[in-house]
Amino acid sequence: MATRKLRRPDDDDYYVAPWSEQVLQGDIFDDVPIGFAAPPDAIVVPEGQQRFITGPFDAGPAMLISPSCAIASQGPAQASGPYGHPARILVPIRPIEELLTAGHGVTKENVALLRLDRLMNFLYLPAGEHGEESAGLLYMPVTMHHDVIAGSRVSQLTGSAFWHLRVKLMAFYGRFLLDPSELGPVPDPRERES
Repeated sequence: MATRKLRRPDDDDYYVAPWSEQVLQGDIFDDVPIGFAAPPDAIVVPEGQQRFITGPFDAGPAMLISPSCAIASQGPAQASGPYGHPARILVPIRPIEELLTAGHGVTKENVALLRLDRLMNFLYLPAGEHGEESAGLLYMPVTMHHDVIAGSRVSQLTGSAFWHLRVKLMAFYGRFLLDPSELGPVPDPRERES
């Protein structure tokens, strides 16, 4: 499938109020302290080359990208529900206006492609409980303890938005693009377990 065929969900088909006791891939959290540790002798890329915004950012929204099945307890002797470990992988969510102002990765020339969600480094997110029109920075995952995000979930994804997230994660991290229909029927947001 070509990126020109990739179609994101409609703006009103992204979010549902949190319903699951367990955190799920694609959940959005508020007030997450996202940082990016750099060595003191880090080299700043000179002007003229493509650069991406890297933080550290003030506490703000972030999206869980850990696969739900990877954080659940495993094995037939385990009761459903408990977590297997406390590590969570999230990506920062930054407003599109901030990305445009910073001039890193998103420009006036390609913001339309971002809104179509055809830039592989980003996950487009329409305005919602997390704030204004934004993008998840797929190139900047951070790992943190579950207790840092516990109690700060503001939204969960609908089934079609979750399917779209999975396609984007495969495209970015796996470098292959598949049609969302290849994942099977779109799950009802309140029935998904992963």
